[in-house]
Amino acid sequence: VGGEKDTDEEADTVGCCSLRVEHLHFDPNGTEDDAKEIELEFLGKDSMLFKQTIDFGAEMYTENNGMGVQVYENFKKFCKKKKSSDEVFDSLTPTILNSHLKEIMEGLTAKVFRTYNASKTLQDELQKTEQASHWRRLTAAEKVVEYNNANRQVAILCNHQKSVSKAQETQLENIGEKIGTLKNQRSVLKKILKVINEGDKSIMEKIPTKKDEKKEKENIEKAVAKAKKMKDKAKTNEDKIAATEFDEKTKQAKRDLTKMKFNQAHLWEQMPSKEQVSKKIKSWADKIAKMEMDLKHKDDNKEVSLGTSKINYMDPRITVAWCKKNEVPIEKVFSKTLRDKFNWAAAVPPNWKFNAEVGRQG
Repeated sequence: VGGEKDTDEEADTVGCCSLRVEHLHFDPNGTEDDAKEIELEFLGKDSMLFKQTIDFGAEMYTENNGMGVQVYENFKKFCKKKKSSDEVFDSLTPTILNSHLKEIMEGLTAKVFRTYNASKTLQDELQKTEQASHWRRLTAAEKVVEYNNANRQVAILCNHQKSVSKAQETQLENIGEKIGTLKNQRSVLKKILKVINEGDKSIMEKIPTKKDEKKEKENIEKAVAKAKKMKDKAKTNEDKIAATEFDEKTKQAKRDLTKMKFNQAHLWEQMPSKEQVSKKIKSWADKIAKMEMDLKHKDDNKEVSLGTSKINYMDPRITVAWCKKNEVPIEKVFSKTLRDKFNWAAAVPPNWKFNAEVGRQG
């Protein structure tokens, strides 16, 4: 909610109680009509940027006697005749806010409010996916993707962002390249199947086969042993440099062998049968689909931290009940650390539901 801090020592992060006038931009699109839009831009928890334009005149804020327009007018009133560095809620503190929330509901705090919103959003998003006509046909892996999509909506709601590292970008590029290789290999397999079906022996003889991986592996094993000996015997700087250089060459040879195995994984050492090729085409299609799903998941979530909401905000019983109901192994969505942390939630039945009373109890 935003408490006092020494901005000389810490980042200038704010919460709802410490928002300043400079963090609010009225009518950001310059429409100058009856717009009720405010752009909020500030550094929140963990120095994560929150930047979002809210239209308080939209139906979602005004339907069913919603107070959207009143909230907008209140914001204008609170900011009127203030400097940009002044606080919007100059007489509000986290203590006063939490005291007020407890008057509305026993046990309600800003933390509980945030936890409730996160948990309700997760449950609502999961229920949406379960109502889809194709839901029962999904595999466990595909259901996990849908769970992660729901988790992502919670992370966005809570502004759980993360920066994209160079390693992540490289990983995404590598997965994309592997998918391209698999697709090329599948095309080769289809051509091989066509040649076999046509039965032209002169063309069949030209079907590519695997290079000898065993011999290359033996050479690398010998090189590894040699590199170890060179390191053990090295005494002078020249010997040490030579040993290090040879060790690097050995490591590169290992990488090259791994790449060679992947690049010819679709081939056989001898002429394959029609059944073998057909089976491998199906296997490659499955591999491509799985890898494309993995790439989409990693790309969609590269700027969102799914773990923060799982650990601190979403009621774990929602996830446990969902896994039981949909026959998804809990280890697919909760790491061992989380399973140990939330072992108290493991006994909930598949039909368990999160509600306001549960949220109030924490």
